[in-house]
Amino acid sequence: MIAPVFILAGEPSGDRLAASLMNAVNNAWGAQDWIGVGGPAMQGEGLRTDIDMDALTIFGFGAALAAYPRLSRLADRLVDRVMAARPRAVITVDVKGFSLRFAARLKRRMASAGWSAPIIHCVAPTVWAWGAWRRHRVARSVDGLLCLFPFEPDWFTQLGVKTAFIGHPEAFNPAYDSPRRPDPDVPKHLVLLPGSRRSEIRHILPPMLAALGGLQDRHPGLTASIPTLPHLAAGIEAACAASPVAGDVSIDSGDGALFNALARGNAVLAASGTVTLQTALYGVPGVACYVAPPLSAFIGRRLVRMDRVILPNALLERDVYPFLFQEAATPAAMMAALDKVLDDDGARQRSARDAAAVRDMLRGGSDRFGDGVVSALTEWFGPPPS
Repeated sequence: MIAPVFILAGEPSGDRLAASLMNAVNNAWGAQDWIGVGGPAMQGEGLRTDIDMDALTIFGFGAALAAYPRLSRLADRLVDRVMAARPRAVITVDVKGFSLRFAARLKRRMASAGWSAPIIHCVAPTVWAWGAWRRHRVARSVDGLLCLFPFEPDWFTQLGVKTAFIGHPEAFNPAYDSPRRPDPDVPKHLVLLPGSRRSEIRHILPPMLAALGGLQDRHPGLTASIPTLPHLAAGIEAACAASPVAGDVSIDSGDGALFNALARGNAVLAASGTVTLQTALYGVPGVACYVAPPLSAFIGRRLVRMDRVILPNALLERDVYPFLFQEAATPAAMMAALDKVLDDDGARQRSARDAAAVRDMLRGGSDRFGDGVVSALTEWFGPPPS
């Protein structure tokens, strides 16, 4: 019997990415016995799990400190599971703080037991945005690193980590090849993207809605939509119901919600995160913003390069999306920044060119995301059967 493969991911974006990795492995080497931690997308690829993926989701430095004892116990529990299952490989996806802590503990346990399996982490820590020293911790904790951005391997290969650029799965989504565009004969439409965590939404959505109200004075008939996930819809509906612009905002948590909204959108107002990469690939201009708990903002300002927080900005090395952070993310500032976008007739054309540049960069010359994954994992899984 072939040993299982242990895989771990947290948050919806990690769940989708891990599912893409699993799909590539299943197609190349045949269906695997997947065990670990993950969400619905990973379970759709065959993952067996009894741990809620949300257990790994923490918002902010303060919350991370408070959750440390619980996460430490969970890491020990997962180490025990790996040692009992003896998988052929251990793959961790994103949730970097937890993943690297878990990997370091697992390495120590494996060494004491005289047995080992390769530990492979996907999504390199953003050392190019903050904390370059973190790459040394990665080098000590993992055997392999799968990178989504082409400039990342150079940060780690010099430390002896087997590192590969596998491309970014989002860049291979056919929805970006022929994006739909809004009807120029209808009032303008704004897409609001307040994040994928409840705590983010509580902080960011109210000023977004206030900015929408102010913009409607200058853009008569302006409407908005909020594409979201089903488990977040009720909270968003409650926040919108308390706003004067409630009647002008539609909320969609169905399949294809994001792309349906972007097809109508003349601009986006998005919380920082993976979604800014999606909106850039679709070619929609706009503004990015973020509001964090005070402690997180205080620490973040001292550690993070704000010019590289927004992924499209980091990739193209310029402000694809102007970024409003913390006290700068006021309704008035959001409104002023969006007003420039909505009044700029050339914004859409520039965004389309940016989309093509980002897509080509993140595909790395491949036609399918799985090609890069298979090439990288052959190091540990062996050549795929012909």
